[in-house]
Amino acid sequence: MQAGSLIVSGADALEAFARAAAERPQATALLCDIDGTVSPIAPTPAEARVPAAFRDLLAALVPRLGLVAFVTGRALEDGRRMIPLDGAAYVGTHGLETMAVDGPLVVEPLAERYVAAVHETAQAAARDLDCEALGVVLEDKRTVLAVHYRLAEDPAATRRRILEHVVAPARRRGLAVATGHFAFEVRPPLPFTKGTAVRRLLDAGGHLAAMSCGDDLTDVAMFTAVRDWGERDARRRTLALAAVTGETPRPVVEAADVTVRATPGVYRALRRLAEAVGAV
Repeated sequence: MQAGSLIVSGADALEAFARAAAERPQATALLCDIDGTVSPIAPTPAEARVPAAFRDLLAALVPRLGLVAFVTGRALEDGRRMIPLDGAAYVGTHGLETMAVDGPLVVEPLAERYVAAVHETAQAAARDLDCEALGVVLEDKRTVLAVHYRLAEDPAATRRRILEHVVAPARRRGLAVATGHFAFEVRPPLPFTKGTAVRRLLDAGGHLAAMSCGDDLTDVAMFTAVRDWGERDARRRTLALAAVTGETPRPVVEAADVTVRATPGVYRALRRLAEAVGAV
């Protein structure tokens, strides 16, 4: 790594992908997480923002590439509110909600049967946890409940309380639980992930190159799905880019072809892509 560089590793892979995208921009797909990737990590989900420079850069990429899709754990409409771009596709709640380019919002029908259990878990969490004192933020996304504890003064103790009062009861209700950056997510026990969603998006188009960008464990499924898609056709080129900080889980780093320094590094990488395809 060069001193002071925002590209931590994989600079050559990034450059090779940019050259491939330059040859066929309309056959290139960009699949991008939001929080921690194009939006700096914030104390609470409500405080997160996509910087104006990022919005402008991504807006310039939309008409130049064959597909720009935002793939988030947020509710789809919430993610779309953060970065509302005409011509982009959206995936919400880790693949349970999708919106194709200029299409309607579609919720996975199987998820509906778990809405009541998720709601009951959210109500119990609000009742049994002193969220304000613990530094816990509950984010009810209807089909998914996110429990954030980034603000906790004692993260280890708070984590134990969440395991006891949220995770264990959720599992007894037949729900699945995933972990992230100072967060747990309670969700339906269904085989839908960011990976399954992006695979459907890629299979629906004639893409020959795909770049996926993320920062957390749920993004590993996206990295893996894009890589598997690429391996099915020798003409295809893929790139997985991870925004890393001191909190980044090891599996995220190991699954990436390129690692960059948090959101400023993602901006630098996407700027290089934009330059290559003539978007800036």
